[in-house]
Amino acid sequence: MAKLSEEENARRAANRRRKAALAAEEDAIRHENKRQEWAANGTYLTRAELEAGVHCRGCGLPIIDGLGDLLSLMKMTAQEREAHQAAEADFKRRHGECHDGRWSVSGSRTAHCGYCCPPPPLSEKQIEAILSIFASASRPNPAELDTWRLALTCGYVIDKTQHSSSTYWCASTTHCSTCGQTPGIVTSEKLPPSPARHAAEHRHLAMKLDEARREYERHQQKADAARRRIDKLNKLLRKGRPPSRCGSPGRSEASGDGLRRLVAGAGGGLADLPGSSLRR
Repeated sequence: MAKLSEEENARRAANRRRKAALAAEEDAIRHENKRQEWAANGTYLTRAELEAGVHCRGCGLPIIDGLGDLLSLMKMTAQEREAHQAAEADFKRRHGECHDGRWSVSGSRTAHCGYCCPPPPLSEKQIEAILSIFASASRPNPAELDTWRLALTCGYVIDKTQHSSSTYWCASTTHCSTCGQTPGIVTSEKLPPSPARHAAEHRHLAMKLDEARREYERHQQKADAARRRIDKLNKLLRKGRPPSRCGSPGRSEASGDGLRRLVAGAGGGLADLPGSSLRR
């Protein structure tokens, strides 16, 4: 087989990127149409209906089944494993062509299709927890944002920002403000930092430098205090030897004389041991 030219490789790569973008766009449209269908047909459950035990309007199965969380296969009994395998086979038969994930609620084992079954409504406690997270979130720092140029399947090119920690554009589709649709992203290119980004980054670095200087000053004050204490201890040492922690000098000398007598009585045997520092 002849080796492909660089132009042919580039053309094929561009075709693969566009094909993948069109597939992502089709999937996004498919899910958006399903959400609109749920809203028009009243398929979504209310929280009161969910807690009352109303079955899923997408597949007709219970959402809260009271069977408890799904166990691992190793912890299942033979009867539980058989029931689980039957449920898995039934799920694949009903949703094998949906090409989506599955979900279930805590304390229940019944699996629901991410495409056919609308998600369960949140409780008031869950809504309050999510709102508190968004309320405490700060505005993104411009110095930490990169601008990306996105070429879309609709033919338009738009610029969007995302955090600089991302080395590639994370999404496969995005909203186009020009055509109002959600097309797929064919190519993404990170643009050089703008003057505004440079200015914001300069302010951010200046703030970090001030923080580092204040931290250095705190450590320097501690170091100066430690140096003064060292100088004070050195002066005390030069004035006179402090008492030994091991006892009085007389006791230490007596212990040394006793050890020397023990060595002499042993005929110098200890002095001949390898590594011994004792001498007769």
